[in-house]
Amino acid sequence: MEGKNTAIFIVTLMVCFATFFINKQGVAADASIAAFNFISTNNKSNSYGLSDGMSQAEHDEIEKQHLLEYKQKRTKENSEKQAQLDTLESQIRALIGNNINKVGMVYYDIKSGKSIIINGDKQFVAASTIKVPINMLMYDMVKDKKININEKLKYEECDFEEGAGILQGTDLSSPISIKTLSDYSIRYSDNIAINMILRKVGIENKYDYMEEMLDHTVVHSGNNTTAEDSCKILEKLYFNVDNNKYYDTMIQAMKKTEYHDRIDKYIPKEIVAHKIGDFGECVNDIAIVNKENPYILVAFTDGIPEANEVIAKVSKLIYDAQE
Repeated sequence: MEGKNTAIFIVTLMVCFATFFINKQGVAADASIAAFNFISTNNKSNSYGLSDGMSQAEHDEIEKQHLLEYKQKRTKENSEKQAQLDTLESQIRALIGNNINKVGMVYYDIKSGKSIIINGDKQFVAASTIKVPINMLMYDMVKDKKININEKLKYEECDFEEGAGILQGTDLSSPISIKTLSDYSIRYSDNIAINMILRKVGIENKYDYMEEMLDHTVVHSGNNTTAEDSCKILEKLYFNVDNNKYYDTMIQAMKKTEYHDRIDKYIPKEIVAHKIGDFGECVNDIAIVNKENPYILVAFTDGIPEANEVIAKVSKLIYDAQE
């Protein structure tokens, strides 16, 4: 009986340990729990103790066999998943065709941890996709009580920028709340709003924040990024390991964007939290797609004809292939 109780205690500890790391280590934890479930389902002994007439050696051999069967099952599943990814990547490359070198793309399956990466480390103009990490920085500063969410910012001439947004041409004599500026910068891609936020958080803080998040240096001039870096930024936003309550506010704003001609054009809009970006011939979109099996999709382009449609069709391919 003592051996049986000890075994139950050990198994309980294993489950608790796996569950503790559910956030950033979610894939690994899922695997640990899956292994436990597989073994417990197929276990022939009595409540993880010794069955009547079963020796310790026989019990250990059964457990060893179950673990081997689980590993073989996982290996087969991983092989099948990789084959599916290889097929999907071939379809994406065929769709993009001769413009493949003008694209930077990452598709990241959050549950499996597997991905498709095309020119992932190539530099592209981020355009308005940079508004996502700037807002994340601002909300992290709010969480750390470095910025008051109720503060209102006064417009200055240096904040003006033509292009996207709804503040251009309006009366800007009255201060605007940080929360409203954040919402405008995401939903309407408002350039004046993001400039006012950036002036508050500090441009050098933006670079420092991104370097800490990405764990490598970034160029402190221009507005360039890579598909892999943008994927990591969305990954942080999705997992929210520091439990910043404002991250959900951001995601909801990204779902309510006014722009629907790229990643969410041919898939359900209500499950797509995304941010578009345009600058010259650069046409971009970055998204968290909250399907039952969620994933991240980042697409940067430079000089591709009908780039909006290309991104939309790639997105539909991935959506249909996602289990």
